[in-house]
Amino acid sequence: MKTKIFDNLLLKILSVAVAVLLWLVVVNIDDAVGSRLIRNVKVSMSNMEALTSQGQMCRIEEGTDVVDLTVYARRSVLNNLSSSDFVVTADVQKDLQYGSMVKIEVSYVGDATIERVEQNRENVLVSIEESVTEQFKVVVRQKGEPGNGLVRGSAVPEQTLLEVTGPASVVERIKQVEVEVNIAGITGTVVRPGTLTLMDSGGNPIDGTYLDYYGKDKDFNVTVTTLNKKMVGISFDISKVSPEGYSLNSISYTPETVTVAGSESQLRPIRNLDIPAEALNPEGAVGKFEQTVDISAYLDEGLLIPDEDEREIVVTMDIIPHESVSYIFYGTQIQYQNLPGGLEVSEAVALEVTVSGAASDLAALTMDQITVSVDLAECRRPGTYTLPVTITVPENIRVSGEQELMVTIVRAGSN
Repeated sequence: MKTKIFDNLLLKILSVAVAVLLWLVVVNIDDAVGSRLIRNVKVSMSNMEALTSQGQMCRIEEGTDVVDLTVYARRSVLNNLSSSDFVVTADVQKDLQYGSMVKIEVSYVGDATIERVEQNRENVLVSIEESVTEQFKVVVRQKGEPGNGLVRGSAVPEQTLLEVTGPASVVERIKQVEVEVNIAGITGTVVRPGTLTLMDSGGNPIDGTYLDYYGKDKDFNVTVTTLNKKMVGISFDISKVSPEGYSLNSISYTPETVTVAGSESQLRPIRNLDIPAEALNPEGAVGKFEQTVDISAYLDEGLLIPDEDEREIVVTMDIIPHESVSYIFYGTQIQYQNLPGGLEVSEAVALEVTVSGAASDLAALTMDQITVSVDLAECRRPGTYTLPVTITVPENIRVSGEQELMVTIVRAGSN
């Protein structure tokens, strides 16, 4: 038996060795060391507080905050790798070079065996600049339309001011902070979430990666109110439209009606929008001319004109010079008031009264519509007095200058 076991021993050992060698060859062919490219692995900046404590901020130049990694390992390992198996950092405090580059360090955090890692970029390019803080008003942009024929009302963000801190070059580009909220189909008053966007002077969004916000940083709740609407007329007060010595010959305006939005209780009593006198012809122009009046400036609080095209009314006016006409009033046509007892008017000089106004108003005027009166309360004894005259005329008629009348007073029955 012993003889059989040890027969051809050398041949048997050689066979085992060849088998092991063949196994190793097969394994290395089947699970050979290869490489795999993992793209756009994010670089994390560390120890940034070293700069912020000095009133500075570090901003990574666009495109340099990611790195491509080439990983060498067996195929079985490569197939299971992902970007989360690697930590890529740039330490501002330790590895800042030449004031604008920070060295990148790559670490493998998985539990497999890898041969080596190569990276396509050695440094992150940075810009170190002053940190500034500014406040911006939050503007709400409404998207969509309410339901049930209602119109947009107020839109109030939960935070009306936003405080932004960041690199000076970024913060200085901010011209407006907007929150867009979708109001499609809403009725009444609702709270809707809105998305925050920082805009530059050209209306383009600004990347807020390096900005810090005090309070809200992304989503704002906005309280949105819908309003009812009603078509009403427009009424202009023309009492002050003409300068002295002129009168309004004609006035017209377009449009003559406007749609107003507000609460139902506000709209119910409104028939016309009453536009005050100061809205028309503030420069005192004369002749025929047009003026654009923004009537939305004269609405009561809570009311608005939803259609921007209806907010400005084009008013056409024709303001012409007054014409004048004169009337002679004799003593018997003058009213004498408060004459003391025992006295009477013996004689009064005739008085010429000149009045002015629009031609149409003067044509309709009669002498009976003009009252001339003199107060004789101070004439306590006979004599000749020069007294101020009160002249009363219809509306839209003007009296030219102040008048005085010479009156002779005698004792009653002496004539």
